[in-house]
Amino acid sequence: MSSKMTRLIDVAKLAKVSTATVSRVINNNGYVSARVKERVLKAIEELGYQPARAARFLAKSRQNFEVNILADDWVLKSITTVLDEFYSIVHKGIIDFSKNHRMNVHLRSVNSWDKNADGFLLIGGGITKELVKEVKATKKPVVLVDQYLPGLKVDYVVSDGYDGAVFAVDRLISKGLKRIVHIYGPLSHFGFRDRYDGYIATMERHGFMPKSYEFDEVSDNMGVIIDMMLRSYGKPEAIFGSNDTAAIRAMEELKLRGFRIPDDVSVVGFDDIMSASLVSPKLTTLKIFKYDLGSIAARRLFNLLMGEEKHPVKISLFTQYIERESTI
Repeated sequence: MSSKMTRLIDVAKLAKVSTATVSRVINNNGYVSARVKERVLKAIEELGYQPARAARFLAKSRQNFEVNILADDWVLKSITTVLDEFYSIVHKGIIDFSKNHRMNVHLRSVNSWDKNADGFLLIGGGITKELVKEVKATKKPVVLVDQYLPGLKVDYVVSDGYDGAVFAVDRLISKGLKRIVHIYGPLSHFGFRDRYDGYIATMERHGFMPKSYEFDEVSDNMGVIIDMMLRSYGKPEAIFGSNDTAAIRAMEELKLRGFRIPDDVSVVGFDDIMSASLVSPKLTTLKIFKYDLGSIAARRLFNLLMGEEKHPVKISLFTQYIERESTI
């Protein structure tokens, strides 16, 4: 029996596992629980078992990783100045996971980031294919958060907007509402596109005519949208906003024009930001689990940094319908 195999057996005995388990840990091949993996690593250290592959893995398992979070100016502003809304909570999920997993996280602009970082988290609808290709060229692990760009074969963590939209529109229709208008954000953002597609598909499935308008949150054209809608389409029975900001602004403009919410028009949002439960009437919405969105993305990046489960995946989190006062 070779001395190498003898030492492998010694590690297995000390860690109270099989030699196959020791091999899986060293080669990052197959599932081993975190507790068992830690026992094997300690046994390797104690016995000084250092074939090249084991030495490399042991070094990686003990190192701190430098991680860049990349976002455009709008998302950066949201993270750094707005508390308890959307991206600030996603960011907190990332930070909390990173603290316990040796990941030093640095928030960076999409226009200024460190190519020498060990891994990258790209957040928000402002992330472009060109940026992803540039980051991929570093050969470092990359995970997109709240954005999906088909064809790039990288890792994504997103909310399931399609399913949420289907549920919301079905719910409104079950209450006898047929004239349901969708007010959506830029369709270059995967989340808005996903919700838009779910709305269109559900209206058509029920044999109702979809009607939608694009909301520009920066210029805030909601007053123009409501006037255009009332003039060309008439009064809707319900409005489904692609996010809570659009839904809340629609309620404000409708109330200014004398409409009662929900007696005249029911309104549903998407996201469940803090403002949704503070407005009057309180907004019915689809809750995105924002903290989980961040922590799951950070966990996925950590696995990639450790050389585990390298095949790209798309992780999609279901939403939860929160019924409040803005719908009948």
